[in-house]
Amino acid sequence: MTKAEIIAQTLESMNLNDEPEYQTIVIAELYRKLPDGVEIKTCEDFRHLNVECCDTCHNFYPHYEMRVIDLPDGSSAWVCDAVEWAIYPERYQALMDLAKNSPEGKLLGKIFGVDEDDDPKE
Repeated sequence: MTKAEIIAQTLESMNLNDEPEYQTIVIAELYRKLPDGVEIKTCEDFRHLNVECCDTCHNFYPHYEMRVIDLPDGSSAWVCDAVEWAIYPERYQALMDLAKNSPEGKLLGKIFGVDEDDDPKE
């Protein structure tokens, strides 16, 4: 997809017709984040990974939650966290390690009753 196609698709999924000021914010953020003049892969291009995308990332705050990543072949992709982690599982593991070992992560674990020995992927 092109930058313009991604912006149009994002605006359509967010249904911001009655919020022109917020639509302007979304467009500006997407213009800032998305690369110019290249074909950009999207989550749709990675369906073969059998990853379920997050509704929040795609429909409510894509301009903040989605990200551009560089792929091993040198191309770019506009993807949600679930797809990025399927492509680069080591990034997911690093996030889980940080969450498990940081004071904030330990506090959240206590709040939500997560045993420190639990594997978050199970």
